[in-house]
Amino acid sequence: MSLQTQLELFLPTYNRKQCLAHTLAQLTAPESPVRNCRITILNNASTDGTKELLQEYAARFANINVIHHPKNIGGNANIARCFELATAPFMWAVCDDDSFTWQHWHEIENALETDQYDILLTRKHDLRGTSDIAKIIRQLTFLPAGIYRTRYITGAVLMNMYNNVANLFPHMALICEIINKKGAIFLPQGELFDKTAIAVGDLDNYLKGAEDNTYTPQAAREMFWVVGFFNSLQLLQDEKLRTYVKNNLGRHGFFGYLMGAFRLNYTRYGSSQINVRLMINNMNLWQRFQFFWVRVFLQIINFFRKKNNF
Repeated sequence: MSLQTQLELFLPTYNRKQCLAHTLAQLTAPESPVRNCRITILNNASTDGTKELLQEYAARFANINVIHHPKNIGGNANIARCFELATAPFMWAVCDDDSFTWQHWHEIENALETDQYDILLTRKHDLRGTSDIAKIIRQLTFLPAGIYRTRYITGAVLMNMYNNVANLFPHMALICEIINKKGAIFLPQGELFDKTAIAVGDLDNYLKGAEDNTYTPQAAREMFWVVGFFNSLQLLQDEKLRTYVKNNLGRHGFFGYLMGAFRLNYTRYGSSQINVRLMINNMNLWQRFQFFWVRVFLQIINFFRKKNNF
């Protein structure tokens, strides 16, 4: 089976014409190994000239398919649509601000040809030299970090994706489904990104320009990305695995991970009672104890920051 029939790409976008132009130029360049694959771009009712840019690309490249949403459905719902529309054996959803390096692509293509894997990692930054399942799952929260076998995208998985939009990571439904089914994961020696712009978990990412009267649960409006990630982990069926993943996300265990995640965002997120309640709901007793002390330490740090005006 050729790469063009085995793999298709999806690219959700909204009002990022300049970034999108850079990403599309790389995907369609002569040296791009995916330039002949079907590429579907989901334009979420952009108003900045994105539509005209995509019309130019669609006219130049027969393998580029553009879907212009008449209404903005929100960034994470647009991501879920990518997975809903996938028909090739494998799909890869990339972002509109990605920058690629293709020197390790041969690893991905060789792995696809073996037909042995259900997830192929394209980025390894968060693994930090390990093959630990907790680090792998954390890495896959970055949308383009995985190429997925589409036969796992069932109706139930799609429903879970849309239900998980409010938790900021709709594609976690597919990740957890593959892990629940003991799917095989390929870890390459290299990765495909030379620069990434990761901005997840804030309100702008959740709504992405949707209309002001869009109903958004208060929990979703105030949610910090770590909380959304922890909520998403409930899709893992094995309770022991869920606990293991939470305890091994960072280099310094659960306590260190929460300290690092909340430290720079405590004023906006860490003091939110909604975030606190959602975090506690998904913790065991030992994790709740650690989270309590994280909050104490951060409150002390925040107090001295305000006192010293830094």
